[in-house]
Amino acid sequence: MEVNWLVLGIIAFCAVILVVYLIRRNLKDKNEVAESFNEEVKTERDFELDNDDEL
Repeated sequence: MEVNWLVLGIIAFCAVILVVYLIRRNLKDKNEVAESFNEEVKTERDFELDNDDEL
């Protein structure tokens, strides 16, 4: 049985493209989650500061 290098090359190329896509998407999602958490913390701090003023 002979190795079909064309098919192997196409599969390897697609695998590399998929890995690059997933890494870039993961980094983007990581940044969005970090920003979301930072906004949540800022909101909680502002809420606590506003409540302290009322006492």
